[in-house]
Amino acid sequence: MNNENLKDKFSGKFIVLDGPDGCGKTVQLELLSTYLKNEGVPVVQTNDPGGTKIGNQISRLLKYDAQGVMYVQTEVTLFMASRAQLAAEIIKPALETGKTVLCDRFISSTCAYQGSSGYPVEKIIELGKLAVGDAWPDLTIIIDIPVEEGLKRAGRKPYQKTKVNHKDANQSYLFKNVVVDRFDSRPLEYHRKVRKGFLKLAQYYPGIVKIVDGSQGDIETVHEKIIEVVNVF
Repeated sequence: MNNENLKDKFSGKFIVLDGPDGCGKTVQLELLSTYLKNEGVPVVQTNDPGGTKIGNQISRLLKYDAQGVMYVQTEVTLFMASRAQLAAEIIKPALETGKTVLCDRFISSTCAYQGSSGYPVEKIIELGKLAVGDAWPDLTIIIDIPVEEGLKRAGRKPYQKTKVNHKDANQSYLFKNVVVDRFDSRPLEYHRKVRKGFLKLAQYYPGIVKIVDGSQGDIETVHEKIIEVVNVF
């Protein structure tokens, strides 16, 4: 496919990379962005939660700054508020001008994470549509990886837990003075449920969902798998 055809194919498309902690999605998003730009495709790269000044404030609250226990209903609502801002400020304007939007995580993450905490995924989808309207991903790529490997890549002990903000608090940290994300630091069994949540996503999630094995081969091998998925969707 020549550059012009590729530009036409990806014009106004919204692609999300997601997956369990340590799956390498952030690195792969950078590589995908570089690949598309080298092919002449105009790309806007962003992340969720965050991506805007307001979204970054919400993200900080969700991950680090909450005082006391935050209930799953609150988590879901805050995530959607961040996405509403991201959709209005970044995603929709980019799509309307024919750019390709690449996003590190999106509503798929809430389905996996907050879904694993007991929040109904059908309600998550409903709230997601309310928050972002028609700014829904055309393609969501889940980079799958075994939980233990992902946690190891992330530099965390298999059973390390955060000090505050959820019931499994107060286990030791891997590194001295580390600042621990409330979600990354939850126990191993929670992360296993999250992985299963990602693998079930294609059964109900709007838009195309593809699974890429992130545990086999090096970074470049995984990148090539993602390019194959992107080029045929």
